[in-house]
Amino acid sequence: MKRLGTILLAALLVGTLAVTAFGEPLKIGISKIMAHPALDAVEQAVKDTLAAAGYTDIEYVLGDAQLDFGIAVSIAQNFQAQNVDLVVAIATPTAQAAAQVYDGSDVPVIFAAVTDPVASELIPSATDPTGYGNITGVSDLIPVPSHLALLKQLSSDIVKVGVVFNPGEVNSVVLTDMAEEAAPGLGLEIVTAAADSSANVPLAAQSLIGRVDAYYVTTDNTIVSAIDAILAASVEAAVPFLMADSTSLPYATLTAGFDYYVHGQAVGDVVLQVLGGAAPNTIPAVYQEDAEVKLNLDVAGLIGFDFPTSVIEQAAAILYGGIEFAK
Repeated sequence: MKRLGTILLAALLVGTLAVTAFGEPLKIGISKIMAHPALDAVEQAVKDTLAAAGYTDIEYVLGDAQLDFGIAVSIAQNFQAQNVDLVVAIATPTAQAAAQVYDGSDVPVIFAAVTDPVASELIPSATDPTGYGNITGVSDLIPVPSHLALLKQLSSDIVKVGVVFNPGEVNSVVLTDMAEEAAPGLGLEIVTAAADSSANVPLAAQSLIGRVDAYYVTTDNTIVSAIDAILAASVEAAVPFLMADSTSLPYATLTAGFDYYVHGQAVGDVVLQVLGGAAPNTIPAVYQEDAEVKLNLDVAGLIGFDFPTSVIEQAAAILYGGIEFAK
């Protein structure tokens, strides 16, 4: 944090943002759990937000953990060795790795795309920033009950919902628990299938064929990395597949998720607050809102499914012939 303070002081003195007193650029480490359109959009939006604010001389140190927590820790250690001034950690495991490496440090760690930062032990409270230390950021906690209600709107025949999840990901467990808690009140039953790695996703998805009336996948990085296997199983079973990530629309019957570029802009805004002199422990975590429903008519055609009018009216976009059309 001392170097960051020097940078800010130098910026005030010379009128140039993101340059140290020695002419060195601000150095920011960005780590994500894997390369994926949603997480890539977060990374790009952070960069764009800082550039738009005038931070044009930044050296970015990038890391892709490839769904491996050990690699995520190594990336954070590399950031530390390279003396980065601030860390942006995209996804829960990556943020946990950065928090572990930077525990007790004054280098700010800004998390992104973290489902439940409290359950992930990144912050002690969802509303009170006191005691956060050097960590804050933006959560992408999805509205699971609303997603299940959307499935119920698709057809009254949907009773059993198949959820493939990774029991080793905190975010996935939290969301699966939320689904199991909300389902009975909607007249639904959650049928789970565990997959602790991308390689095991196809088997888990296949195990649900004939046992469920629809598939639902949350923002589980492991499952999303093998989303084509969920699609294949849903098509074979001829049942709808709802995905909680709008960037996965080509692989699902419908999605109900956030715009992750907008999410990244919110993360960038938090970074700007820190660069402006605010301590992370004075910035409450941000929870994104405004999930959008999108429909894939191509996949719906493969399973012989027609969307009801009530769902079509909710849609912000429709994919047809491989092209996404905004409504």
